[in-house]
Amino acid sequence: MKFTAEQTRRILCGVHGFDRLAREKKGTKRVMERLSCVQVDPIDAAGKNHDLTLFSRVEDYRPSYLRELLYEDRTLFEYYCKMLSILPMDSYPFFRTLMEKQDRKLSSFFHEQEEHIEYILDVMKDVPVSSLELKDMGANREHDWRTTKMCNRILRNLWLAGKIVISHRKGGRKYYTPAEKVLPNEVLERMTPDHEETKYKITEMIVRASRLVSPSKASAQWSSVGGVREVTDLLKMLEDDGKVFSLEVEGWKGDLFAHQEDRSFWEDPYDLDRPFVRFLAPLDPMLWNRELFSTIFEHEYVWEIYKKKEERIYGYYCLPVLFNGDYVAIIEPYYRKRERVLEIKNHYILEEDIREEVFDDEFRRELERFMGFLGAETVKTDVT
Repeated sequence: MKFTAEQTRRILCGVHGFDRLAREKKGTKRVMERLSCVQVDPIDAAGKNHDLTLFSRVEDYRPSYLRELLYEDRTLFEYYCKMLSILPMDSYPFFRTLMEKQDRKLSSFFHEQEEHIEYILDVMKDVPVSSLELKDMGANREHDWRTTKMCNRILRNLWLAGKIVISHRKGGRKYYTPAEKVLPNEVLERMTPDHEETKYKITEMIVRASRLVSPSKASAQWSSVGGVREVTDLLKMLEDDGKVFSLEVEGWKGDLFAHQEDRSFWEDPYDLDRPFVRFLAPLDPMLWNRELFSTIFEHEYVWEIYKKKEERIYGYYCLPVLFNGDYVAIIEPYYRKRERVLEIKNHYILEEDIREEVFDDEFRRELERFMGFLGAETVKTDVT
């Protein structure tokens, strides 16, 4: 099967559900089950990346839906997949393979910190803890580490090794507890798959998240799997097993694979039957392969957050804007929480021939939905 870029844009918007949004917490759960992997990022200019990813797919999305699924219902958990990610609980045994690998890698560190670890685990018998509740364990002497406190490093390494899990968060602070205290027994008792099964599973999860993938041009997307050759082999194994299928897109040189769940969309694509605007998260799964996104949507997206201010073209925290499946604009939102004001600091039109009146109406509608998601009472912008 071969598709034009325009056809591919429409199909991707359909398979990602941008035109037919889910609703409420139940809908959020279904979206998470379908995506399998959503990248976590702590930066909060106007919503965090994981919340923005779900906002673009859930009509009335609120961050409380995700918190409940993670920390009350325990249908989701956090671990490294595409960087730090939110993942379905039924995949936990596969990630335990990676945790056991980390446990072996960190064995000498755990031996050195045995006394501190015994103390931490003893405190956790009663309540989840963060570094605030722990006694001073000295400075972290690893100069390339992100924290100066040894207790933070110990907590993170215990989490990496699967000995503790994130119980909940307060703001940006993580609270930890032993895995056996909160994870479902049926998950803990399942056999740990071998390393090859785990890579096979994670490869499929990445396909499910992005819905269209290439083994090349996106090393971060496959960081938990391997290099181009290994990813290609795994994708072809998935194809042989009927879980993915290959296709071609005009302008893209290289292999492409889509999930079997979406085959009907590709074989018989439906029309996007009503106009819509969506704001994409900067680390949305559809953007994980930036070069592929640029080929299909015919405009580049660069997250400029790590650029020097004088080198930025669009702004610190910009979001791509889709209109009826086309990438037509970029906005730079900033939410002033204390004042409950959503500020659109910058707004750039990439497609000058858009249907301006229809776009303006849909943009305003999406901006109102965005305000509801953030809890904003007013918006400050010259484009509404």
